[in-house]
Amino acid sequence: MVEGHMDLAQATMAASILLQRRSRGDIASLRIDIDQTRRAITASRELLKRFRQRKIDGAIRVTHRPSVSSFDADILRSVFRDLVLEMKAPECQWRDLAQNLVYEFTGCERVEAGLVDWIISK
Repeated sequence: MVEGHMDLAQATMAASILLQRRSRGDIASLRIDIDQTRRAITASRELLKRFRQRKIDGAIRVTHRPSVSSFDADILRSVFRDLVLEMKAPECQWRDLAQNLVYEFTGCERVEAGLVDWIISK
């Protein structure tokens, strides 16, 4: 009978140690999962911050139209003429070329038609 109790006690202790090891492993695994989740949440917050900032910057860009001085317009016209000569662009492409040039200069998608007309005029 003593051997039965000893065997039972040893089996109970072995099971207890096994459960402790398993629970330590589970806890470690859980901590790793929690850390990964925290990193993912942090990354998503940073992404949202950048997205919001880009949206705010876009709204500012729309409300604030950069002005083109007469000096800048003259430079743009000169650059446009050089581009047309170098690229040998046909006249049907001049408007798009001038609009892209002004867009690159100002960063604003809305380009004044009068400025483009003046740039492409002969």
